[in-house]
Amino acid sequence: MKRTSGFSLIEVMLAFVLMAVSLGILIAILGGGLAQVRTSGDATEATLLAQSLLAEQGVLSAIEPGTQHGEFARGRYRWTLEITEVPDPAPAAPEIPGAEPVETAGRVMPNAPVLYQLQLDVGWGEDDYARQLRFTSLRARYPAMLEGALP
Repeated sequence: MKRTSGFSLIEVMLAFVLMAVSLGILIAILGGGLAQVRTSGDATEATLLAQSLLAEQGVLSAIEPGTQHGEFARGRYRWTLEITEVPDPAPAAPEIPGAEPVETAGRVMPNAPVLYQLQLDVGWGEDDYARQLRFTSLRARYPAMLEGALP
């Protein structure tokens, strides 16, 4: 009796099962990678839009304490900008009557710049896919000159 060499039916079926499982795992890995690429792209776009909005503050528009809202990219991204005045962190120097101050640290000068904190929240997506980034910046601006005052 001559025996022919080849694969049995069980071996062929086992090879197909292993191939199907490995392809399923590979597709799941690639799908997760694509989702991460999309999330990264959305975050990058939101960062660029936030950077442009923060760059405008104090240059193209006045810095005024308060809250502003708006949208980017035809409503795809929503933003909220909160501007608050930051108190001077230096402790106030004690007043000594009749003495000239040696240092000006801690003294409030009449035309000293005012420090503002800008906090920008940019959000996109809905429900379970909602994402949000927060950006914080500081800006120093001179107070508005009084009418008739010398610069």
